[in-house]
Amino acid sequence: MNRLFFGILLLLTGCGPSSKKTEKTETSTSAQDFKLPYRLTTPNENYTLPKELKEISGLTYYKEEKLLCVQDEEAVVYVFDTKKGKVVEDFGFGGYGDFEGIEYVDGQVHVLESNGTLFQFKPESTQIEKTKTDLPKKTEVEGLGYDPKIKRLLIAVKNGKGSSDKAVYSFDLLNRAVYKEMSLSDEQLKGAGIDPKTFKPSGIAVHPITGEWYMLTSAGKRLLITNQKANIIYSEPLDPKAFRQPEGICFAPNGDLYISSEGDGGKGYILKFTYQK
Repeated sequence: MNRLFFGILLLLTGCGPSSKKTEKTETSTSAQDFKLPYRLTTPNENYTLPKELKEISGLTYYKEEKLLCVQDEEAVVYVFDTKKGKVVEDFGFGGYGDFEGIEYVDGQVHVLESNGTLFQFKPESTQIEKTKTDLPKKTEVEGLGYDPKIKRLLIAVKNGKGSSDKAVYSFDLLNRAVYKEMSLSDEQLKGAGIDPKTFKPSGIAVHPITGEWYMLTSAGKRLLITNQKANIIYSEPLDPKAFRQPEGICFAPNGDLYISSEGDGGKGYILKFTYQK
């Protein structure tokens, strides 16, 4: 296994005004003219999950009408068919752990453990690669995404100390290096109407059409959108009745959005929101 190393990137951060949209940035989409292309109050589909996914912790797009899901205790990946509305297949990749994120990239499944360890394998393969990403000590992570522009997995920190708090790290799939991609300041979060104490990302995904980073936080029931330069361009509170415990987020190639929630006393479920151009 190649030795991992950290490449720390210098990031520019700014403080936005007291609204959920922040200062204009030098990107293709500015905060002032940004319009969320989804109606988060009106899901287009609601998929109820089986008891095995009561504690669903992550999901990713797999293939047409199919999502891959993982729950936070057992090393099992479930294939959920959105057309049939049920799990049609599952495959294991180990024993037990605290699995918080999953991403499917170029035929490989990547599963993230809360301590930063990555499991990588092809569906149904018995050859499992386990990589310790050597994140800073006492760093707890939950969200796992993928940015095709930089060809790196994105790892969102739920709880961190010092510079790792409210940060997003990445894992380069080519040279197997870990980088710190960005970190949000308390001032930025306050400017977007977010209490920094409640910002503990549980999911992260990159929009396949616009390239923006969508971050989901279960603790504060919030969707936050940023660009790669750590500028917040949008945030919206989530209705706790509709999003009981939002843990996972992913997109279909056409831009349709999927958000999963743990059961929190009931059954787990996935909400689908159609992309509105």
